[in-house]
Amino acid sequence: MSNFYIAFAVYLNLIFVAAKLWEKVDWAWVWVMTPLIWRTVIGLVTSGGQATRKKRIRGNLVQNIQSLRDLVESAKSGKEGRH
Repeated sequence: MSNFYIAFAVYLNLIFVAAKLWEKVDWAWVWVMTPLIWRTVIGLVTSGGQATRKKRIRGNLVQNIQSLRDLVESAKSGKEGRH
């Protein structure tokens, strides 16, 4: 999420809170805090997706390293068998 959207949500939230505290709107606090709630939900969803992607990449990396180790070991065994 770009900084523009984060700043927009923060300022909108501050405006809503100020309007509620100065009794300019008679909304429920849930509606006043909606920009904060949405920003939190979006942040949790995107960070969860990033964590899943990191785990998958880490798993693939470990698998590839193990394959390389096996290949090196088989190459070593092949050389030792020829001597």
